[in-house]
Amino acid sequence: MYVLTERLRETLKKPFGKVYKELPPINGKVISIGDITTKNLISNNIIPKLSIFDLKTKRNIPVSIDHKFNKVFEVKNPPGCISDEAIEKIKYLSKINEENMALKVEGEEDLLAIPVIKYFPNGTIVLYGQPNAGVVFLKINNDLKDKIDEIFKSMIKK
Repeated sequence: MYVLTERLRETLKKPFGKVYKELPPINGKVISIGDITTKNLISNNIIPKLSIFDLKTKRNIPVSIDHKFNKVFEVKNPPGCISDEAIEKIKYLSKINEENMALKVEGEEDLLAIPVIKYFPNGTIVLYGQPNAGVVFLKINNDLKDKIDEIFKSMIKK
């Protein structure tokens, strides 16, 4: 289990990519992280390869995602952490050739963009919500993977 430090919490408040008020044009394999991001993509007929959500927004407001996923996996991931279970599941999902999958998180999905960036291939598009700002759009590349490796090194390993 990796645990967020206070210093890292401040660093991670800054988006990893460009923030958009409206969804930008999307061309490629997409991973969505967060309930509102996933709902917005699906309502715009953009079906992510993988959708990661906890069925809550702003920590405790229930969200329903009315969509039939091909496969749904579940993991436990406590707030402020990246569980070993979540890392192993994301690593597995990055290697299988399936579309329209969901990872339902018991706990919190906010930090799971970090292992997604680490394990999914370069060129994969990752979208996640930036509170009160919009959606963050990024495309995985080696520079981003290097930043993620540094973040993992800065976290507390338990």
